[in-house]
Amino acid sequence: FRSWMDMNESIFESFEAYLEGADYPKGKKKIMQTAVDLISTKGYNGTSTLQIAEHAGLSQATLFKYFQTKDELLTAILHPILPSLLGNFLDQLLNFQTTEEKIHYFVYDRMNYLKTNQALLKIVLQEIFSNEKIKQEQEHIWSFIQGRIGDLLQELKADPRINPDLTISQFLRILIGPLLAYFGQLYILGTNGQVTDEDLSLVEKQILGGLWK
Repeated sequence: FRSWMDMNESIFESFEAYLEGADYPKGKKKIMQTAVDLISTKGYNGTSTLQIAEHAGLSQATLFKYFQTKDELLTAILHPILPSLLGNFLDQLLNFQTTEEKIHYFVYDRMNYLKTNQALLKIVLQEIFSNEKIKQEQEHIWSFIQGRIGDLLQELKADPRINPDLTISQFLRILIGPLLAYFGQLYILGTNGQVTDEDLSLVEKQILGGLWK
């Protein structure tokens, strides 16, 4: 397999890059970035609009000028997750020949995405079971991913070693579960530990083990 550093065609999206390129006023961008930073550490319920405004160096009135409610602000910062979860890395992934190469690329590419956007992903994982707004966004994201991932599953099924009876839902659980578990261990339960090739190799083996007949 080619090393991660050699995969120059990999495409990474970050929340910071999204804000930089967005046609938003500076104050709105500052509020959104500050909200991600605070909510990811204090939780949604533990963060007030006043705290966000003060940390952004702006007035609460300015925050409400851009976002009428905290829910509206949360929706705005979750919005870029949808296109960036898959980005166009799937197009790159399909260029690899073997199942092992595809999974290797997937694990390294998406782990880089998760690490780059860890504050945003921490919000989702911390609030997913209790926050109605995130539950609603999760349904949209899940529907979007299922629609895009079908081509990959069909191509993988050309490999006679792959379980031909796998559904898209089963495939997604096998594909995403080990990676999210590793991310959560490092950045939700742990203290920002170091991602290692040894650990990522184990994640690859877990995914492949779930795909085989």
